Amino acid sequence: MVEISVIIPVYNVEMYLESCLNTIINQTFKDIEIICINDGSTDNSLNILNDFSKNDKRIQVISQENQGHAVATNKGISMANGKYLFLMDSDDMLELNALEDTYNLAEEKNVDFVLFKAINYDDEKGIYYESKNYNMLELHQKVKDNIFNYNDIDDLIFTIPVTPWNKLYKRELINKYDIKFPEGLIFDDNVFFLESLI
Repeated sequence: MVEISVIIPVYNVEMYLESCLNTIINQTFKDIEIICINDGSTDNSLNILNDFSKNDKRIQVISQENQGHAVATNKGISMANGKYLFLMDSDDMLELNALEDTYNLAEEKNVDFVLFKAINYDDEKGIYYESKNYNMLELHQKVKDNIFNYNDIDDLIFTIPVTPWNKLYKRELINKYDIKFPEGLIFDDNVFFLESLI
């Protein structure tokens, strides 16, 4: 069994996919599997995935007809073997020590998931910038670096970004409660995160 399963649903992201995959394969934490679900891409995404998988045996590429983010992500989760899940969007990048740091925190504190801040990137202007939504300063001021649950944070529950790519989940939690991304919804992240939190 690997320690972390990285799930990446992929649909027509040839502009960003190489950068995304490079930030995963070069993580300081090496005990990972990388499950890429090609969700019927019509651009060069599948070729990029196949090229990466030839050079890194940790990468599995699964192709399916286009069925949407929820179906692709759920499929990846169902295939995962890791103790933890990291759900990565294919147009995002990750600091190279992120999986190691979040894994160590999850193990040290024995928590169901670890949250971390995200930084926005404006690819037209070529700049990084922080936003209130993703830096979670209000939440941090209330709970510091302590373990908490939804009862501890009152209305701050609505300030936590629901996106999956700033969280490391214990797979046992997701499996135990059969938490899935609901198919056919545009904002499927909301349901997945709130079910996980509550």
